[in-house]
Amino acid sequence: MDSSSNNNVNGYYPITIIKDLNLQLFLPSSFQHQLSSLKITIWKDKRLEHLDIPKGLVEILQINGFTIERILEYGPSEIAKILALDNHVAQIIFNEASKTVSNNINSNF
Repeated sequence: MDSSSNNNVNGYYPITIIKDLNLQLFLPSSFQHQLSSLKITIWKDKRLEHLDIPKGLVEILQINGFTIERILEYGPSEIAKILALDNHVAQIIFNEASKTVSNNINSNF
């Protein structure tokens, strides 16, 4: 087994990304030969864009990997803690997600 396969975890490679003062992206040397096939994506729950909250909050939720389900699972206090938000703002996010799910359930009947 070669050293590059030691970092492979089910097809995923942990990376450390460092930006310098000129905002240039540097990847570890072990990835230089893989750059042509390297793809970095952030999956976004498009349903978050329909919540009645500021677009900046939607972006923060998406960047941090939140989905409607995760919002409902975590609840307001955990959302506030994870995102370093005021509890009142986290409660608004939670209420909007709850309302969206409730509206979708009611519209299916």
